[in-house]
Amino acid sequence: MIKSFTQEYSVRHDDTDVTGRMSVPALGDCMLDIASLHANEIAWGIDQMQHGGLTWVIAGMKFIIHRMPRIDSRFKIETHVSAYSRISTQRDFVAFDDDGKIAEVSSEWLIINMENRRPVFINDFVPRLEEVCIAEGALPKYKHLRQSNAEERNRYARRIMYSDIDINRHLYSMRYLQMALDTFDVEYLERCNISEIDLNFIAEVLCGETVDVVRRSEGDVHQVEMMRDGSVVFRAEIWSAGFQPA
Repeated sequence: MIKSFTQEYSVRHDDTDVTGRMSVPALGDCMLDIASLHANEIAWGIDQMQHGGLTWVIAGMKFIIHRMPRIDSRFKIETHVSAYSRISTQRDFVAFDDDGKIAEVSSEWLIINMENRRPVFINDFVPRLEEVCIAEGALPKYKHLRQSNAEERNRYARRIMYSDIDINRHLYSMRYLQMALDTFDVEYLERCNISEIDLNFIAEVLCGETVDVVRRSEGDVHQVEMMRDGSVVFRAEIWSAGFQPA
C-alpha cells in the first residue's frame, strides 16, 4: 500500500484573497483533494465507501500556517495517515515549496452510515490500517473548544444554499471556515497574519437551514461559533500574529 502521497498544486486567481496570497480555505480545498486522491489509491475512496452506504466526514482540523503562497506560484502537499483508533483516523498534511514549509495541518476523520448518519467502527470497513500508518512525527491534533467568554464582536445569519453543500449533501467543511472568516472586516484580514486555526465540526448542517455565526475576540485570539436553533454545530479558534506593514 502507498503510505505517503504527494501532489503538486498551483495558486490560481480564484484561490487568492485581497492580499494576492492563497486563502486558507483554498489551501484546505487542496488538502481535501489530495486526501481523496490518496484514499482512492489505497481503496478507501469516498466512491468505494458510498457504494457500501458509508462516507467519510471530518470531525476536526488544526492549521499551523507559516506563510501563504502568492498567485501563480507552485507548491506541493504530502499527506499520510498518522494515527487511528476504532472510530477515527488522523491524516496529516504538509504543504511546502522550494523555500520550505508553507503550512502543516492535521485532521480527524470518521466513517458514518449514510442512512442513520452515525459513526461506525472503522476497523470493520477499513482493514490493515497499520500497513499505511506513519506514526512518527504526527502533527498536533486540534483542540476541543469550549465557548469563549470574550466579548462578542460580530454576528450574522446565513441560509445554507445549494452551492454550500458537498457530495455528502451537507455543508462543505471549508465553507464553515469561509463563513467564520466572513465575521472579520476586510481591512483586518488584509493586514493580519493568521498563524493557527482549530476547527471543531460538531453537527451536520443541511441545505435550506439557517445558522447564526458569532465571533468573540480577545486580543489576537478569535472564536467563531455557528449555531442552529440555539445549538452549536461548529466552533473555530483563529490566532492572528499581528499586522503586516501597510
